[in-house]
Amino acid sequence: MVIDSDASRELVADDVEHGPRRVPQLAPMLRCASLASRGRHTWQAAAGVAKVAVLCGTCSVLSGAVVFFVGWAGNVMVVRTLVPGPVSMKASTAVMFVLCGTSVVLLAVGDRRRRRLGRLSAAACLVCALAFLSEYILGWNLGIDQIPFRDVAARAAHVADPGRPGLSTASCFVLISVALLAMQQRRRFEGALMVPVFAVAGLCIVGFSYSIPAFYAEGSPAKIALNTGLVFLFLGAGVVCVRPGGTIQRMASTTDPGGVMARRLVPLAVVVPLALGWLALVGQRAGVYGVPVGAWLLTTATIVCLLAVIVSGAQSLSRADRRRRGLEAELHRLVGEDELTGLPNRRRFEQELQRDLAFASDRQIPGALLMIDFDRFKAVNDEYGHAAGDALLRAMSDALTQGLRATDTRGRIGGDEFVAYLSQTDEATARQIAEGVLDLVRTAGAAFAPGMRTTASIGIATDYTATANAATMLGAADGALYRAKRHGGNRVAVSNLPTSNDSRTPRANLHREPAPPQM
Repeated sequence: MVIDSDASRELVADDVEHGPRRVPQLAPMLRCASLASRGRHTWQAAAGVAKVAVLCGTCSVLSGAVVFFVGWAGNVMVVRTLVPGPVSMKASTAVMFVLCGTSVVLLAVGDRRRRRLGRLSAAACLVCALAFLSEYILGWNLGIDQIPFRDVAARAAHVADPGRPGLSTASCFVLISVALLAMQQRRRFEGALMVPVFAVAGLCIVGFSYSIPAFYAEGSPAKIALNTGLVFLFLGAGVVCVRPGGTIQRMASTTDPGGVMARRLVPLAVVVPLALGWLALVGQRAGVYGVPVGAWLLTTATIVCLLAVIVSGAQSLSRADRRRRGLEAELHRLVGEDELTGLPNRRRFEQELQRDLAFASDRQIPGALLMIDFDRFKAVNDEYGHAAGDALLRAMSDALTQGLRATDTRGRIGGDEFVAYLSQTDEATARQIAEGVLDLVRTAGAAFAPGMRTTASIGIATDYTATANAATMLGAADGALYRAKRHGGNRVAVSNLPTSNDSRTPRANLHREPAPPQM
């Protein structure tokens, strides 16, 4: 969105002269810009997730193709098993990996036609997986175990049902296929379906690392090849990333403290115990130490690692909380402070004024409110430029700092309108202070440009009974200010708020200054 610079300068000048009347017109533009920025970031996040899905699906396709063509067609045993042992990735398992990986890629980046092909590929995998699963559950023999290759090694080892994928493998493919087929549904449950797949793959890797026969013995119903477990990890990650916005994706990409802490603790909670347990088991098997010493070492190392994680997490949370408090303080300052002059803005000044009036009412202390406005400020902007106008506004802020007491409350509530509340001040003292501010304003222009003459008008509202509220004081001071402007400016006008014996209309008193110099 491009906004014309000349038009924006005219808008600022008009706001300074007449008050921010046209600012609401910018609200729709700002909302559109915010929505466009949010949409751009959402699109970028979705594109990144789609790339992860394509990468994981491609890895699954390549892994299945290599095992099928090199391991089985080329009869390279190490490609089938990855590690020496009787359990290997079956040819049918490799085909189902290719089908599911292809479905992930097509569903992640394809148009409607390609997504339809992706669902067909997932449906073909589901049919194959259900066929193998029915053989286990119903005791059938469909004659598909040895298609398209005969598992000679398993038959020679007298393995029951050679060539048939394991029960856990077939179950994982059923879950993956169902998740891919349900991608077009409004409700999302692919993350929940992938949890068992990740669990099976993780247990497989742990079983091979710890040499647990239940995970690789041919007679075990939980048998699964190591390369099969690894490819399941990639394929499950690809399924989770096909559609953006899932629970696992939000946990992996969110910047809130819960997501950040989960990303730091989950890998440690998984990797550290596995690594420590494996080291303890290796030492015991090598005869370096016995079971009691190994258990002691494992316990001690676990305690040390947990303490380190807790301390690191606590420090991270403390740093995040310090940054949060700093940002909140900065936000509070920006919300209540005028950016140009550093004075309180209208919102904060009214809050402070109400507090001062409540204090004065409790102690019956009189006070006065000054409202200061430049005369013909737009002419200064037009003749000397907006930089000079901004400098003049800052000079007014300095003039208020010099001309007022440290206990007085001051602020900028509009384009060139300034206010100040003088506590414990009567009309005569308020006039004296206002005249000093006018003198400072008259001499301020010469500091920025030769021949620049600046004047201001000041309206004063006095409250001797300490019963007025903020709105009443501001209204009375505003009325006195515009009476001063109607009489030519460069002067002070006073409105005395009524006492209990007065009428309800404030009394006006106009104090004339010398005629304003010609601009």
